[in-house]
Amino acid sequence: MYKAKDNILAVWQPTGVSTNRLSQIVGERYGTLSSHTGTLDPMAEGVVIILLGDTRLKKYEYAHWRKIYEFEIIFGISTDSFDAMGLITGKNKLAPPKIEIEKILHGFVGSYSQNVPMYSAVKLKGKKLFERARAKEILENTPVKKGEIFKLCLKRYSEVSLNSCIKDILKRINSVKGDFRQEPIVSQWEKLAGTEKKVVKAKFEVEMSKGLYVRSLSQGICKKLGCLGFTYSIKRTKNGIYGREEAVAVEKLFSSRRNFDNLVSGVKS
Repeated sequence: MYKAKDNILAVWQPTGVSTNRLSQIVGERYGTLSSHTGTLDPMAEGVVIILLGDTRLKKYEYAHWRKIYEFEIIFGISTDSFDAMGLITGKNKLAPPKIEIEKILHGFVGSYSQNVPMYSAVKLKGKKLFERARAKEILENTPVKKGEIFKLCLKRYSEVSLNSCIKDILKRINSVKGDFRQEPIVSQWEKLAGTEKKVVKAKFEVEMSKGLYVRSLSQGICKKLGCLGFTYSIKRTKNGIYGREEAVAVEKLFSSRRNFDNLVSGVKS
């Protein structure tokens, strides 16, 4: 069995898996109770810290670690969840030039406040925001999260095929476990597929404090640029001192991806 140093285990969470479910089955694998220090969105992947045994009681201590993410924005389309796992709310042909993106990024570094996404598990008066969204409740504003952005830079700027992006989106949506409105979301992306349309995709890297949402940051960037956009992909590449190289893959931890998928689904081997 892969050794967990000081009952701390860094795991590379694949797309489509609930962080809570990952924590649960890792705990079962080690025969102990477990917790984690922060969730990833269903369409995201990356380093998750699992705490085993009594170390799980220090969850909030370890949750304060800085995190680094790589994320991509596709411009010209917006969704209600701010990522690809959402219903399209707007479309246009506006895309910012590379120089304009680079010009505005420094303004996000430092103390930073954002409204959390409506499609999130944050609670408002005891009810999760995504439950309010599904009940079609209209909120003037969602709760505000405060934190700090230590670094934000543009890594790549390119024009890509929307059709190729949609194929990848559909593949990732198909991997997501649970009820996330997959049927209508898949239907809308399929209607957009099959064209030769090009879109601008920009890749960023951000280092930030706990509690901030990359999806909301992406909307802050789009708003500053005066254009529409959604978060196409998110990868948490570092969590505290743990990067991708220190994170164990689920295929290694559970002997195979099939074993892992069966455990996630509750299927006995």
